[in-house]
Amino acid sequence: MPHHVSWNVTVQNHPGSASEDINSEVDWKEGHQHRIGYRNRDDRVPGLTHHDDDHEDATGSWRSATKDLSYQNGTKAINGNLLSFRDIVGDRSSHNVVNARRQPKGWRDVFEYTEDWIKYTEEWPVNTKRKEAQAETNGTSTNAESSDGNQDEQNQETDWNRRNRVKDKHNEAYSTAQSKSNNQENDQETEYQRLLKRYTPQEIALLRALQHEKDYRQQLQQNDGKQQSPQTHNRSSVAIDVKDQFTPDNWLPRSDNLIRLTSNHPFNAEAELTALYQAGLITPNELHYVRNHGAVPRLLWRDHKLDVENGKLTLSMDDLANGFESVNIPIAIACDGNRRKEMNMTKKSKGFNWGASAVGCAYWKGVLLRDVLLAAGVDEDEHARESWQQWVNFGGADEPSEGTYETCIPLSYAMDPANDVLLAYEMNNLPLPPDHGYPLRLIIPGYIGGRNVKWLARVWLSESENSSYYHIWDNRVLPSFITEKDGEFAKTMFHHPDTACNEQNLNSVIVKPAQGERLSLAQAKKGEIYRIEGYAYDGGGHEVQRVEVSLDEGQTWLYCIRKFPERPMRHGNKFWSWLHWHVDISLVHLLQAKSVAVRAWNVFKNTQPRDLTWNIMGMMNNCWYVVKTEIDEAQDVDPFVMFRHPCEPTGDEGWMKSSVENQIQSAKQEAGTPSKQFTRQEIEKHDKEDDCWLVVDGKVYDATSVLSWHPGGKAAVLGHAGKVHQETSDEFASIHDGFAYQKLHECALGVVTEKAANFIKARAEAAKKEESKKHTDEDVALQKSRWVPVALEGRDELSEDTRQYTFRLLNGAKDLGLETCQHLQIGIHMKDKMLIRSYTPTAPLLPESTKAPVSGEVKALRDGQGMFQVVIKTYFPSEDVPGGALSNILDCVPIGEQVDIRGPVGDIAYKGEGRFVIEGKERKFQKISLVLGGSGITPGFALLARVVGCKENAVQVRVVDANKTEKDILLHDELDRYEKESQGRLKITHILSHPGSTWNGLKGHIGPEIIKEHLFPPDEGSVVFLCGPPAMIQKAALPALKDWGYVEDQNLFGF
Repeated sequence: MPHHVSWNVTVQNHPGSASEDINSEVDWKEGHQHRIGYRNRDDRVPGLTHHDDDHEDATGSWRSATKDLSYQNGTKAINGNLLSFRDIVGDRSSHNVVNARRQPKGWRDVFEYTEDWIKYTEEWPVNTKRKEAQAETNGTSTNAESSDGNQDEQNQETDWNRRNRVKDKHNEAYSTAQSKSNNQENDQETEYQRLLKRYTPQEIALLRALQHEKDYRQQLQQNDGKQQSPQTHNRSSVAIDVKDQFTPDNWLPRSDNLIRLTSNHPFNAEAELTALYQAGLITPNELHYVRNHGAVPRLLWRDHKLDVENGKLTLSMDDLANGFESVNIPIAIACDGNRRKEMNMTKKSKGFNWGASAVGCAYWKGVLLRDVLLAAGVDEDEHARESWQQWVNFGGADEPSEGTYETCIPLSYAMDPANDVLLAYEMNNLPLPPDHGYPLRLIIPGYIGGRNVKWLARVWLSESENSSYYHIWDNRVLPSFITEKDGEFAKTMFHHPDTACNEQNLNSVIVKPAQGERLSLAQAKKGEIYRIEGYAYDGGGHEVQRVEVSLDEGQTWLYCIRKFPERPMRHGNKFWSWLHWHVDISLVHLLQAKSVAVRAWNVFKNTQPRDLTWNIMGMMNNCWYVVKTEIDEAQDVDPFVMFRHPCEPTGDEGWMKSSVENQIQSAKQEAGTPSKQFTRQEIEKHDKEDDCWLVVDGKVYDATSVLSWHPGGKAAVLGHAGKVHQETSDEFASIHDGFAYQKLHECALGVVTEKAANFIKARAEAAKKEESKKHTDEDVALQKSRWVPVALEGRDELSEDTRQYTFRLLNGAKDLGLETCQHLQIGIHMKDKMLIRSYTPTAPLLPESTKAPVSGEVKALRDGQGMFQVVIKTYFPSEDVPGGALSNILDCVPIGEQVDIRGPVGDIAYKGEGRFVIEGKERKFQKISLVLGGSGITPGFALLARVVGCKENAVQVRVVDANKTEKDILLHDELDRYEKESQGRLKITHILSHPGSTWNGLKGHIGPEIIKEHLFPPDEGSVVFLCGPPAMIQKAALPALKDWGYVEDQNLFGF
């Protein structure tokens, strides 16, 4: 938690959902992805246009859009300092860096503003009126409750632990007086069988290892720092993960080969253990673990400067790259939280769960810190003569929740050329990926990852150790009797110099047998061998001199063969890299073993301990890594042995189970929740920064007041605001300890309804199925879970406020990949999250696979042209409001600008001849009614264009399209043309709320009479689809249709 902010919780009282709402809530067990007014798994609200796109009041009337075209140039000159969305495009135009030199692949431009700031924080008249209304409301009623406001805030956790009788405290113990591949070649098998006549399997393995060691170890060569990385599989996709779209990292492409450990933000991830190992001794960039404390700063090579000694020397990136001799060497970096989940299974620490893959070994290229300090005037001889310790400090350019990330090391260590302390700007021959510190990172070989400061901006000397939060309160190993981070004991030990983690500790891990691997007992033939494999590393440049495996719980040990990267040695005896190891054993012995354990030895002849030692930060776990065996004797298959690792980074498939202490703590967390119930509909309303509800383990919490002091920053919480899903519970459990649950308990409002609980369960199961089916079609541009770039190729003015945008697909893609009636999402990168809107293209109208005969005009709009078009109405800013967000940005950005798209979005796909696939189920309707309003016309347009263009004579379509004025009718000419061509199968009724004097059509608003007169009744074979402004749909059209006899999820759906 931010140490300078009080940890107080304030909860806004809420009576819970009304009994009528609870009783009438839908059974959410399955489906309902197109139920109007509810968020679906794409985070859309089906049937409703975005509330900022179609401006309407509570009666369903559209608010007047400005006709003063001077606002098309922005509002800054007219409204003083107020910025509209059009203004920010001009502000960014001089900073476009997508194609700048030395940028990491997939770099996106970002608008350095947030949508909410422009809309709700700036002093627009509409915001002033809203604040005045809120002030009046707040002045007449007080509904907030604050928890424990008078307690000693500096010792909350200590007091909580003492009240809850946390065990293992030290106080009572003190006196009061003083405080191979498994199948070897045939000739090798024959050799093994021959040796088996004289030696045991253990002796054979040892003999082979010793023979290898004698030759291999002597042949290891020095690395002169001028080598190139042999790793070439580093270029990952330029697509952006959908999980990042609502975070400040929304501009950043990331590998989908990493397992996220802290949900969506901040990004902390590791590779699957087998994939990491199989990638080789030099880890690809996209498989190297990532540890971030907050958002990744957007730094540019051309602009970034390194400040050395408070301005004595300022270096650009070109100065560093061209002005100093470079060094390029393989270096293993491991997080000191590697294997933390094993600790957390015993007792919750303050850290989130790392598996055994928080390590990687890459080539890091840069210049020696020593050379830069000498250039800044640091006299190494003078400092060597000083009698006191001096420190060199490092500060990053990021801004995590506790301030700048800083740390320090002894100056004498930095000045020793044999320590190879680098200022690195390349990783495996490429510019540093942003997650790994682009454009500049401190690399201290042999040190824990937490000392290798990313996004390095400052270097300075001091006569005392750094006192910043992250140097003092992180990366420490404290005695196990310290069980909290506040109180005098914690303060003393966190500031104690001997608790700091610097050099990495000795560690080894088994990779093969893999987690869940199965071997049939029928394979246990005499002479069969199996190769056990894994990795090992040590800190400080110390060689791992021996690795051993035990099959009998440590009674005897087998010597393993080591393999290092090419040229692993520096300065005679420094080993900065990790190693891989293996041992070949009899398969019979492996299948008979109850467990497989590994331990390593270093140059000091020290080895790893058998058991782990818990500490509050969960750091430096290096006990034996043990894989256990289970025999499964299922009746329908041959018996087999299955191997289980201690634990996985996510999931619970390992052999370690939650300890009794953790189970007791969980039981306490379940107690005492208020009994008020909340429906899914109610929870989803509370999804903003000033009204933030969370659902954790079926309970509802008001986390609004937590945002100001949440240790991971507010973005980590807001990503779950108003979400009724399992992900929030899983993330909270993986990161937080008992005290965090206590603070969460103070936020409690009540529980979800039984039907909402069923929805959470069903959604989690559906997500697992969808994940298992996920694949990428390289010939199709759209990806369901990734954002991909497209280029704006044309912008045609259809009217003074309506544009047709043409986008070109990139990377050779020809097919967009949409079915008729499906949507895509367009994303613009903002400072805090992506600005996202859903659109239905007006071209292509037909999937590439459509085989039905079509007219020449429609045939030209078949997918496969390498482009798509959307029609968007621009809601210009006025004196009162900043206007529509995405529509104004698209209206202003230069042709050639790139935006991102993802999809397909929507589970309604029209297949032709009245056939639909809706949420995976095929249905047939030959009388189709459409209720559309404003920009909601486009999904209906795609449907009716296909029906008419493909001459589907058995299908009839009726449309009611509501707008304010005649000029507001989108695609008016095209609609008229299709209606004429349909020969009566398509009938369109327009209704205007503010018609002109020449309008001869319907006037007013949509209501029951208009619906019954112009749409099909709810007979067999009839269906109605809706898309329009929220008030029109939810307050007028939907109630009228339901009263008429239409039933949601059966024959009534929202696009």
